[in-house]
Parts: sequence; structure tokens; C-alpha cells
Amino acid sequence: MSKQKRNNWFLKQNVLLLGMLFLVFEVFGQQEPMYTQNNFDRLMFNPAYAGSSNWIVSSVKHRSQFVGLEGGPATDIITIHAPWQARSVGYGGKIVSDRLGATTQTTVNAIGSYHIGLGKGKMSVGLEFGIFNQAIDFSMLFKNDKIDNAIPPGKTAKTKLDGAFGLQYQTKNYFVGLSVQHLFGGSLNFTDYDRSIVANLHRHWFISGGYVKDLSKTLSVQPCVLLKKVAGAPMQLDLYANFIYQEKYTLGIGYRTGDALTFAAKVHITDAIRVSYSYDFRISQIATYSSAAHEFMVRYGIKLLPPQQIKEINPRYYF
Repeated sequence: MSKQKRNNWFLKQNVLLLGMLFLVFEVFGQQEPMYTQNNFDRLMFNPAYAGSSNWIVSSVKHRSQFVGLEGGPATDIITIHAPWQARSVGYGGKIVSDRLGATTQTTVNAIGSYHIGLGKGKMSVGLEFGIFNQAIDFSMLFKNDKIDNAIPPGKTAKTKLDGAFGLQYQTKNYFVGLSVQHLFGGSLNFTDYDRSIVANLHRHWFISGGYVKDLSKTLSVQPCVLLKKVAGAPMQLDLYANFIYQEKYTLGIGYRTGDALTFAAKVHITDAIRVSYSYDFRISQIATYSSAAHEFMVRYGIKLLPPQQIKEINPRYYF
């Protein structure tokens, strides 16, 4: 076996062995799925975004990370949200299924938000409540000892109460936001042993912002930033610049610190249907084994007429 093939084989096995870390170490680092199209759908990390515009919006998204690497992360997401305009309230929900080797994480959350006019824009506060389930199929793991009583023989799952909190201020041309996912945190012990070192579900913090600048009657640019922080891991910064032509076609380029260059495109098929795709080009050390990530999203919206007494925030860049 060549050196390159050996390296690929060992890396593939290590992807599966990641699940073992949840048993023997207190796991720190990024536990939320990674997304590139954050600026196209901020509901993924900030519940205050629910009902931000006068649209009922549903979306379906798929992301494949570390393409070509067996057991690499794959994520499927379904979201829906809408405004209750007469009450200045937004509501919705999301389902996230994230798979990595022997582990599967599923989140099912209901979302609510409240919006109030402030200055030239509106301030929003949002909450999520639901469940977080993590399952590990221990039969997929490679074991040094064939019999190990500390390792369950098959698939084991743990479920916890989950939540999120977010703030957002938006105007016609810009937005800023602060949010935290996995608000309640907590531990996940997959064995019946009383141990002090178990897996922990950590809070994930997000700071976001973006601004739309009209370059001409048909072309606009939207720079965006997303700062992510979780205990035990370095802060990660996503920088994007989206160029929007005739409010129908978007091309974007971005940079994720220590990880990838990103490229994105979004097309308004009709006023109600929008399709987007993004590609990550890896610049980290793992690029030797997998240089790409793909992300697809389809969104469908129904525009609502705002009540006469409510001043509409221009929703051009919020659906």
C-alpha cells in the first residue's frame, strides 16, 4: 500500500473514531453544523430573524462537507417562518439532521420572535425551544479491544432540552445581530458508568452584520460578517461580499478563517422561488484529503401585504 493510500485509509478511520471522543474526553470545539450560506438564511443561527419581512418563507438545504472522504459531515435542514403582522410577532420552526461518521445529531426547535419599530428600522428578539438528540452507532467504530464493557455494543442515543436566543436590528440597508445556540448546554453520558469526564454540549455564540450599498441602478454589493465562538476553540470569522444584479441574481465570494475560500450563487427563478448553491475550496491541512464542500438550498416564499398601520422594512435582502 502506498504512503498516500495509507494516509487516506487512516484518515477515513479517524472520522469514524471521532465518536469515541464523546466517551473518553470532555469534548470542546465546534458542535454546530458549519454553513456557507449563512447570509442567505440567518434563521439557522439567529431566531430573531423569524418573521423579519412580510413573507412566509420555507427552505430546504443540504450540505456535504469533506467531499470524497468516507464518513464526512452531511447536513439536511428544513426551516419555515412567517410574520404575524397584526401582533408584530414572528414564528416558525427548524429541523436539522447532521451526520458525521458514527454520530448523528438531530435538532427540532419551535421559534418565536417579537419585533418593535426603533429609529429607521426595527429591533427583534427571538427564542427557540425544542430538543437536541445525539446518537452514536458504536458498532461502526474500530476497537483495539474486541470486548470493552465501557463501550455500548450498538447504537445509543441521548436527548436533551435545547434552546436558543437572539437579537437583531435591521433597516432597509443594514442589519446587526447577536445570538447563542444550545442555550442550556449540559452533558451527554452514553454509558452507565459514573464518570467525571463526559461529553458536553456547549453554547455557541454568533455576532453578525451586513450592509447593502447600491453601486448603480441595477447592481448592489452586500458585505457581511459572521463571528463564531464556542468554548475551547478559536474564534472563527466568516467574511462575505455578495454582488446583486437586478435584485434577481447574486454572486458571492467569502473567506472563512483557517478553513476555506467560499463561492456562492443565488437565482430568483420566480418571485416566490429562489435557488442557491455554494462551494467551499479548502485551504486548511485537510485539503490534502478533501478540498471541497457543496451546499444547496431551495426557498419558497409567499409575500403578505403589510397592514396599513405598519411601516414595511424593505425586504429585498431578507428573503
